[in-house]
Amino acid sequence: MSQLTLAEQLVLLAELANLDAKARTVADKLETVPGAAKKADEAVAALKKQLEDAEAKKEAGEKARRTVEGELSDERAKIRKWESRANELRGEREHAALVSEISATKRAMHRLEDTQLEHMEAIEAAQKLGGELKGKHDKAAAHAAEEWKKVEADVAALKAEHDGYKASRKVLLEKLPAPLTKRYEQIAAKRAGVGVGLIKGEMCSACKRMLPPQMCMQIRKGVILEACPSCQRLLVHEAMTAAATPPTTG
Repeated sequence: MSQLTLAEQLVLLAELANLDAKARTVADKLETVPGAAKKADEAVAALKKQLEDAEAKKEAGEKARRTVEGELSDERAKIRKWESRANELRGEREHAALVSEISATKRAMHRLEDTQLEHMEAIEAAQKLGGELKGKHDKAAAHAAEEWKKVEADVAALKAEHDGYKASRKVLLEKLPAPLTKRYEQIAAKRAGVGVGLIKGEMCSACKRMLPPQMCMQIRKGVILEACPSCQRLLVHEAMTAAATPPTTG
């Protein structure tokens, strides 16, 4: 590749900036065009989270219910054992103490049965809520699919256009000196993606600040590479961009 003159570098730099501007526009459209579909996806995600929470509550209730059932089983086994032993006891005091233990255990069992009932009611409520949420989730998912289908062709076209700009950008970057592209990228990263300011008249079009006439003239002639004293963007005179080849998207 032949060595590019500074003027040629400035022209290509203007092309790169123009290409990046078009790519940003397409990227913005890729965010806004499927807006309704993305909102529908968010509704689906929210319902899915609620559905998962309901399922988690049901599982927690089931676990707690099983724990109580185990405790009840243990208490019933104790009572059977004690009742069998009570028939064998002859001493009145021992018999009375055992009856007291049985009574206390039965009271504890009643409390466990109340707790078990509460868990069963919670499980039933979670199941009911889960069923309702499942219906809403399925309906929302179908709606989201419809919304994406509406914009499917537009999104595909925008992605293809964006890919085209990326390919064209790669070609330009191969032509420009690496230090210049690195400087451009650094400036663009700090300036909302805009690394070049076109000189219109004697003004930087990016920040709308007036520039020294002598600087404008030298940049137009392609003899110096300068950054705007105000916004630090690289400066290219608009007259030079007339020679720039429009970026391709293929």
